Amino acid sequence: MPPLKYLAEGEELVLEVRRHWLVLAEPFASAVGVTLVAGILGLFVSPNDGSDAIDTLVGLAALGFAFRFAWKLWLWWVDRIIVTDRRVIEASGVLTRRVASMPLTKITDMTYVRPFSGRTFFRYGHLVLESAGQQQAVDEIKYIRNPDDFYTAVITRTTRRLFPPPGPSPEVPRIKEHDDTGPIPRVR
Repeated sequence: MPPLKYLAEGEELVLEVRRHWLVLAEPFASAVGVTLVAGILGLFVSPNDGSDAIDTLVGLAALGFAFRFAWKLWLWWVDRIIVTDRRVIEASGVLTRRVASMPLTKITDMTYVRPFSGRTFFRYGHLVLESAGQQQAVDEIKYIRNPDDFYTAVITRTTRRLFPPPGPSPEVPRIKEHDDTGPIPRVR
């Protein structure tokens, strides 16, 4: 899905990522495990007469887990997390598309978490975005692929707003010591 349709006029795309493939590990392992158990169970039960109902139920369970994995794979494929020069956008869903965004100006705190497995083996992380006293549409993003790049993209845009780059400061007019600012109003 092209993320450009979610951008406002004049908004620039900074980064677009898909969640880390590790979100598919549990559905994949479940599908493979149930299929193996179904196959082994079928070997032991099938030689007996009248085992058609058991084979059918076990086969349907294995098929259900395979469909569940296919659904999770499809969701993973279409979901995107987008950083622009103005917002963080999370576009998700297949049948019902959900596009949640949080303006960078609303971000007050950010927690960046890299679990041991994400730091050493799989290169993923989690990001918690907080705003002053209100719940936002995007508040926690889990399993971010290449999280250092994502964190840098977000933090660069938010700190640029809070701390503009150094440059020539505008000249502040100085008031002479003896300048009169006018009469002091009296309070009656």
